[in-house]
Order: sequence, then structure tokens, then C-alpha cells
Amino acid sequence: MMKIADIFEIESPVCIEPALMDHTEDGYTNMVLSMETECGRLLVDENEDPVAVAFHDKNGWFVSSYLYRPFSPDILELFETCSGDIYQEKREVYEGALREYYCGDILSEFPEVIEDNRPGRYEMIESLLSELLGEGNNKTALDFCCGSGVASKVLSDMGYKTLSFDYDASLISCGLQHERLSPERTICIDGTDASVFCSPSFAGTGLMFGDITSFNASMWEDITAELFSLSEKTVISVATEREIRMIGEWCRDAGRKPEIIENDRDPIYDAWVCYSEK
Repeated sequence: MMKIADIFEIESPVCIEPALMDHTEDGYTNMVLSMETECGRLLVDENEDPVAVAFHDKNGWFVSSYLYRPFSPDILELFETCSGDIYQEKREVYEGALREYYCGDILSEFPEVIEDNRPGRYEMIESLLSELLGEGNNKTALDFCCGSGVASKVLSDMGYKTLSFDYDASLISCGLQHERLSPERTICIDGTDASVFCSPSFAGTGLMFGDITSFNASMWEDITAELFSLSEKTVISVATEREIRMIGEWCRDAGRKPEIIENDRDPIYDAWVCYSEK
């Protein structure tokens, strides 16, 4: 697994953006431009598009990335004013290194977590996803609201190249510590912005969605719309029939036909399932 330090050949890099969600904010570009740099390094991808810079000042190496916001010509001008080199790496490799960096921060912030997985849940999910999605054969998958990563682990074991995310960093830490989540394939983001950070995939899962109430329904509708838009085959589970009927309506709003399934494998968390295909 490549790390940011390996890619830039530097020691102890610090990302200027505090979290992955901050990478869309132009204010961090201005922060880079205000640095008093001694030297710099520019990273381009396989298409020679700039994806990140590393600048050194009196406090050490600082990295700023442009995977999720436009690269500013002013950054290039700053790089050209100081001594430095241009590095090249595949965008996918750098993206994995960036995820690994922020997962390291999450593990440091939440070193002690309580295991939330219960016996038999892996097998229940494996049975459900094997029936609806089939073997992965290295096809891509997204695990929306992954929690501590049980479904992600199932998908990966089924042969899917899985990208997982949740907004709860403590749950992500639990999944990382129990090796259900892979640091280079896990991100902490708001699901309503999934399309900013995730590419379209063959499969998409959203297990244990909810609780969906009148108070938060609009948020879950937005997350579900993102899931439908990013996946060809989609599996969503909820605890109640009322919730699955809402999911079904949102599925139809997305121009898809929902298949509603009463799931006797897990009558508590995944009691109702919505499956659909593009």
C-alpha cells in the first residue's frame, strides 16, 4: 500500500485539508498560496494532470490535493518560484494513499472502540448479497453508510473491488481495527455528497438504512438518490415495511423498478430489502 510520503519521497507529510470532506473547499488553496515555501514538489497523474503539491517551509512538509476541487494556476506559479521536482503516479494510487492518510487520523482519534458486529451477521449478509448480486470477479462496488464494515468485508470476500464510506468516524475506526475495512478503500464523508468522492460502480449497497422519520426523510432521500445514481445493481435494507415503501418510491423517482423483499435471514436490521437494476 503506497503512502503519501512514499509517493512524494518526503518525511512526515501533513495534509493541509483537515479531513477528506474539506478537499472541496477553495479556502485551502488560498492557505497554500500564503505559505513561505523553501521548496516544492508537484504530482501529476497518468494524463499529466496536476493532482497534488507538497511544499516545505520551516515547519516541515505540507501537502494539498486537487482530486476534488480545481487545480489553481496560482499553485503552479508558486511551485515554479521555488526549487522542486515533478513526480508522476496513477490517480487511483494517489487517491488510495490519501484515503489511507485520513484513515490513520481516524484511528488516532478513536483508538478505543466497542465492537458492534454480532455473531451470524456476516453470514446473513453474505447469503443476501450472493443471491442478489452474484460473484464480484473484480467488479466495483460501493458500500454506502458502511458502519463498521461487515457488508464491505462480505463484498470484498465475494470478489468486489469495494469502496466504503460512513459519516461516523468511530464506526470506521472499529471496522479498520477489526480489518473489515481497508484504509486505502475507506472514506469518512457525508453520503449526500457521495458522487463528489465516488465513481459509478457495478454494485451498490446500503444496509441498515434508517431510522427514516419525517424529520430526516429528506436527508435519506438524498443519500438514496446518490446510491441509485452511482450503482447499476442496488441493494438497500431497512428494519420496517414503512421505511421500505419510502425507499421503493424513491427508487421509482430515480426511474428504476424496485423489487421489495421481506428478508427472513435477519428479521431485525435487514427485515425489508429493496433491490433494483438500471
